[in-house]
Amino acid sequence: MADTIMSFSIFPYLLFLYLVWRIWKLDPSLINKTTFLGFSAMLGFVFVTACAGITAVKIMGANTLGHVDWLHGLAESGLTITNGLIAYGLKKQLDSYQPQPLDDDD
Repeated sequence: MADTIMSFSIFPYLLFLYLVWRIWKLDPSLINKTTFLGFSAMLGFVFVTACAGITAVKIMGANTLGHVDWLHGLAESGLTITNGLIAYGLKKQLDSYQPQPLDDDD
């Protein structure tokens, strides 16, 4: 039952990706392309983790993915990569920010 409920969490994330994509299409200067790619790559991380979990439980006979250290580490490296892409894109976005001078009506 809990697995089924967890499966539905993909829908809010897909909505999030769609909205970020729409904002990016309207004004690319608002969201760095690398950040968007990082958020999109998160779907790949979910897919790899699901496949690794199935391999650990069904093929290797482990209780969970966490019981197969090397496979769990491989799956988690995908999360590290996606987080790195997001952080790098946000850093690039901040570096490109040019503050506008304030208009003084004095």
